[in-house]
Amino acid sequence: MDWTARLNEALGYMEDNLEKTVEIEEAARLANCSLFHFCRMFEVVFGTGPAEYVRRRRLSRAALDLAAGKDKVIDVALRYGWESPESFAKAFRRCFGITPSEARQNDIELETWPPIQLAVILKGDKTMKYRIIEKDTIELAGVSLRTTNTDGENMKVIPEFWQENSSNGTATAIGKNCGPMGMFGVCYDYNPKDNSFAYAIAVEKGDHALTDFPGGSVTITIDPATYAVFESRGPMPGAIQAVWKQIYSEWFPASEYEHAGTPDFELYPEQEDPSIDDTSEKYRCEVWIPIKKKGK
Repeated sequence: MDWTARLNEALGYMEDNLEKTVEIEEAARLANCSLFHFCRMFEVVFGTGPAEYVRRRRLSRAALDLAAGKDKVIDVALRYGWESPESFAKAFRRCFGITPSEARQNDIELETWPPIQLAVILKGDKTMKYRIIEKDTIELAGVSLRTTNTDGENMKVIPEFWQENSSNGTATAIGKNCGPMGMFGVCYDYNPKDNSFAYAIAVEKGDHALTDFPGGSVTITIDPATYAVFESRGPMPGAIQAVWKQIYSEWFPASEYEHAGTPDFELYPEQEDPSIDDTSEKYRCEVWIPIKKKGK
């Protein structure tokens, strides 16, 4: 079964169980990947996390049931997993801007979320530059935080982490210790119990002491791996976010590889021209994805 079919099977499971319990771990199993990589892939490809997608689909189905006018609000609330009409009404208003009772009116238009089905379209209008690299153990040192894929928290927290460390001088201090590869943004140390992971701004570990970085630092060991390395050109963060989406929505489905499940990272090498910054169309960085042959 290929990548697209596995992901559609996971989406089908989620859709079929909106009136029951949807276990995101089971959806990840059907997609044949870890919970962490499933949540990350889902967010990159579809623009929202799987838990939030399920919540919106339940509210959308609830809205259609209410518009049909056959069921009581409490019955609809319980059907889709809310414990009380009050909590359901609060979630409904936050999503649609009206109360469940108002959704029964004939002249009300609701913008609901349709079910997702993945189809691969090979556009051919934009090529992806990539190379396959065998890499030995990478030893890193830097500063880190813990975050989670749940409800897209990582998409908010990680940019704030970069902004904070840029403003207080930490990123500059770390950058002064850059090795030949450049500066890393790496996700690692995944905890399946709470779907959390660590994210670090780091450089290759050299002779510098850990205390060289303001606030102390962490060390990270990335085991030897085979990587697909993709180039990104353009202003941040839009350019690299587009590369991530293209990797998961186009490259993986059409390639003979799948994610190997070990840490992946963004790499920010020294620019060819020192005047180029991350707002420039010429700004270059890379996405490194650990890979393995499908089915192995």
